[in-house]
Order: sequence, then C-alpha cells, then structure tokens
Amino acid sequence: MAKSWLDWFTGKSAGEWDRRAKPAPEMPQLEPEDFDPVTGAIHWAKFTRILEAERLQSAGALLVIDLDERSTEIETLAEESRKSVLPWLSQSIRHAVRAEDLVTHLYDYRFAVLLRGAAQEVADTVAKRIRESVDDTIFMTNEGISRLGVAVGGVTYDPAREKDNDIIKAAFDNLGNAAKSEPFILIS
Repeated sequence: MAKSWLDWFTGKSAGEWDRRAKPAPEMPQLEPEDFDPVTGAIHWAKFTRILEAERLQSAGALLVIDLDERSTEIETLAEESRKSVLPWLSQSIRHAVRAEDLVTHLYDYRFAVLLRGAAQEVADTVAKRIRESVDDTIFMTNEGISRLGVAVGGVTYDPAREKDNDIIKAAFDNLGNAAKSEPFILIS
C-alpha cells in the first residue's frame, strides 16, 4: 500500500510507519538562567556539558559559525554597534536550525550549533540554511545597513567511533578551511 506524503509528514499511517529511524534524543533540562539574555543562545558552559553527554549517547554534529570575507566592514565597527548586531545574527542562526538543536554564542561573532541526532546530510542542509538565513538578514547599525555572510565548519560524531578526539578543535579547524573558499561550508 502506498503512503501519502501526509502520512510521511505526520509519521503516522495504518502500519504505524515512522519517518525516524531512531527516536529523538531526550531534550536536556534547560532553565532561564542557562540562556544569554542578549543573544538568546545557551551559555557555553551548559552547551559543553550537553555536548559531552550527547556524544556518549547518540550521533550528531557540531557546527561552528563565523563571519566570512563578505563581512569585513562589520569587523571595524565600534563595540557598541557590535552589541546591536549580535542579537540579530543570533536570531538568524536560531531561525535556521531545527527545534531540537542548541545554539551558543562563543565570542565576537562566533557561534556554535549542536545538531542533536543529525547525520552528515542533515548537517550539510542546516549549514546551508544558516548561510541563507544570515544572507537574507539586513543588519541595522548606527553606521547604516550592513550585510553579513558566514562560513560554517563542523564535524559529525558517533559514540561508536573514537571518543578521545577533540571535536571542538576539529570543528574550528574545518571553519578555518571553510572560510578560505566557496561555498564557505566544510563538515567532516
């Protein structure tokens, strides 16, 4: 019996067919104090605790995001103007990720995203959506309108693979390589 697209979308049918191969990981408990009031992103300390717990339980991906070469004018802005851009940059990233994913602000204009339970293909798709979301956002500053672009580096992880490797360092290494050329995305 053929399944309709609605059955696939809702994950229901007469045969109890589910589009997920595995159940989604349990969402960690988050309190209001776990979030940065300026960016709306999770604080780095809480993010790393969740990342370490997640990588022991299920597969996923870690993305690191930073401004690319198209954003050189924003780098020269005064500190007050930077603070006005960060909430909008954070919002454009948060709008591009899935509901179960977690976003943290690292420093300057760098963010990290934990894609919980995501395969390589999902990580690639989310990275493209993040770039498109930031590209489509107009950032207003005291100096005028700024357009930003981002580079995305990342790594996938799996508890079945070696656990001793430093996925944060690997994600930053991939970000450095992604920032050098189009399409400004590198996920391994």
